[in-house]
Amino acid sequence: MRMSVFFVFAYLLALIAHAAPPDATSSAEELLNRFLIAHQGPDSRKGAAWQDETVMLRQLLKLPAAEVVPVIEEVLRDRATPSQRSSIVGVLGRQIHTREWADVLYRLVKDVRVPSDKDAARTEELVRSKAVRGLSRLAARQIRSGDYRVRVGPDSEPKVAGIAPYFIAAAMDPSDLVRVTALYGLADSRDPAAVRGLREHLTDESDRVRLYAACFLTEYKDATGLPEMRRALERFRVKKVVSVEDECYYYPEAGMLLTSFERITGQSFGKVPRNPGLFSAIKQQEAAKDRFSRLIDVWSEWWRWQPTESIK
Repeated sequence: MRMSVFFVFAYLLALIAHAAPPDATSSAEELLNRFLIAHQGPDSRKGAAWQDETVMLRQLLKLPAAEVVPVIEEVLRDRATPSQRSSIVGVLGRQIHTREWADVLYRLVKDVRVPSDKDAARTEELVRSKAVRGLSRLAARQIRSGDYRVRVGPDSEPKVAGIAPYFIAAAMDPSDLVRVTALYGLADSRDPAAVRGLREHLTDESDRVRLYAACFLTEYKDATGLPEMRRALERFRVKKVVSVEDECYYYPEAGMLLTSFERITGQSFGKVPRNPGLFSAIKQQEAAKDRFSRLIDVWSEWWRWQPTESIK
């Protein structure tokens, strides 16, 4: 019994030591070294360890960016495991607002690592996606909220200007997850090059990437993607949603498509429902799913007689 109490006490002391904030003189190098030592292995992203990890990394934000950025890049490039890279970029990616940091994130996107281990390869894909999301926060001039991209507030100045070419390059990534993330950033940048960049992905090999490109174009009052949107509508009409994973993609993307049709045509057949997964009550979930099915059928029927050429 005494031994058990001793080990519990020792464990609590270790947690406190890890979570304790560094003293005011801690350098970026010291903070990152402590993070690398404390957070190793797959369990480092669970429970209390994740909170501890976030606290440790956020201490870096109290230091001058000019000191922090070069050290972070060296750790990301040469010393961090895929899991550690994901944690660092996930916590800090959108928190530093300098051109130098934008360049670091872009170099991460260009650094396509494909480890032989499947889980590590997936984590590296997430690292690039998180890096692009960090760039999006720096470049955004327009904020759109939720799955259906509802505009929030007026346009604003970007935190770092002129990085639309980074999204255009990232949209060539081998991962469709990274390509879609890059299109989000491109759309929100409101850069003059955005429309051309989005149009280029209407012929992407991925159905999902083509859909996002077409829908994002409607935010620019551009109907170039309508043929692709109509093909996507028919895919949604015949798609059988048989798993939770299917639902995670089907309803948000179907909602985005229906909202984009309304935006570009000025036509509405009733309010697009919320993602059924956001409801806690089974009856509400089923009602939302039924509403989606009916809206998809109505839009499909409408497009059978509505010529695309009439949509400007």
